[in-house]
Amino acid sequence: MNTLQWIKLKRDFEEERCILMIGPNLASVEKDGKRAPMVDELAASLADILDMEKVDYDQKARKNLTYIALRFLSIKGARRVDLEDIAKDFIQQNSKKIPEIYDWLAKLPFHIIINTNKDDYIQKALVANGKQPLAHYYNFRRETNTRLDFEKVSAETPLVYNLFGSIEESESLVLTEEDQLEFIRNVVKDDPRIPEEILGQFDDRKTYLFLGFDLENWQFRLLLDGLQLREENTTLSPKVDRFPLSMMTRTFYEERFNFQFIDQNAIDFLGELKGKVFPVADEKSKENKKVFLLYDKKEEAVKDALENSLSQLVQNGEITIHYPGSFVAGTDESEIEQQFRNSDIVLAIVSPNFLANVALSETWLAKADELEKQEEIILRPLIARPCDWRENPILRTRIALPENNEAISSTHWNTVDDAYFDIVQSFKKLLK
Repeated sequence: MNTLQWIKLKRDFEEERCILMIGPNLASVEKDGKRAPMVDELAASLADILDMEKVDYDQKARKNLTYIALRFLSIKGARRVDLEDIAKDFIQQNSKKIPEIYDWLAKLPFHIIINTNKDDYIQKALVANGKQPLAHYYNFRRETNTRLDFEKVSAETPLVYNLFGSIEESESLVLTEEDQLEFIRNVVKDDPRIPEEILGQFDDRKTYLFLGFDLENWQFRLLLDGLQLREENTTLSPKVDRFPLSMMTRTFYEERFNFQFIDQNAIDFLGELKGKVFPVADEKSKENKKVFLLYDKKEEAVKDALENSLSQLVQNGEITIHYPGSFVAGTDESEIEQQFRNSDIVLAIVSPNFLANVALSETWLAKADELEKQEEIILRPLIARPCDWRENPILRTRIALPENNEAISSTHWNTVDDAYFDIVQSFKKLLK
């Protein structure tokens, strides 16, 4: 990009004119120690079922999700809801670690994000960066009567619109080739209609950043036309190494939708964008908060899961986490206590084991109570497993995490990940 293009892009961010479009190939999952496209791996997992059921399919299209999903429905007795359940479980189980690129995107001041993935990576990344996204989705099968309040939309509360559906309502997911056809047909004929508040954001004054799209796929031409993109728009598209463009396709997008193709992959482009458009913001770092964990050794698994959930905040330099086991072997007890006293936040991972551990429930907890009374720390109980913690004179006076006081192991949560996600959101409020 030339100097003028960078100047224009900077101004578009300042004037809230830049919309992020996330394509199906941006989301990835861990596979053999590397990141692999989520859509490919979901297709491969469905193909494994086809193999077990001895269903014929084109082996060369093993990682083509829409094709493999359609073949799955040819299995005797297979229902659409079975396909939805498998897709939902796969996404939830494989989207725990947020890809780096989503963290990069979450730091940028987008007000509107259109997501065509089935996962919620971008929402999680936004929350991890201290933002409060407003998430909605399109259901190509029926009207959802969702009203979007754009008065609340800002860089700190960005709108995330999941165009290809959401695992919250799995029937809305666009999974098969037939789904794609029905989705495009319904978008073009406005039945069900994409909310007017969304369509109203597409006009000739906007700049669109497209990431992770295979533009050789015919459906995106119709989709962009349905979203009313025109040649007056400014549309930036870094290259996707997996999907090189033919000259014919490139020319079509350049002339029809004013695409400006960038000879950089998404990560390299975003790195340059942050340096040229937000150099001051890039140099500023948030104040690092010191977090100390109190827990019984029998709750080591809970401690590890909590650390993983807070890892994005650690990587962002917002917090550091300490606990007795995090110190080098042989560290003097007085050094550990000094680190404890220097903490900003103390989280007590509460369980029956914690309450039965006198050193924790009386000695360390009493120290934390005294430090909070002196306004030197914040003490919060984190309820790991159901227990009578409200009978503890120190814990019962504190606001617990999760905020609904439901233990992490409680059946209240659909999955354990939901509990930890809620904890992260609540924890971020403490940082403010």
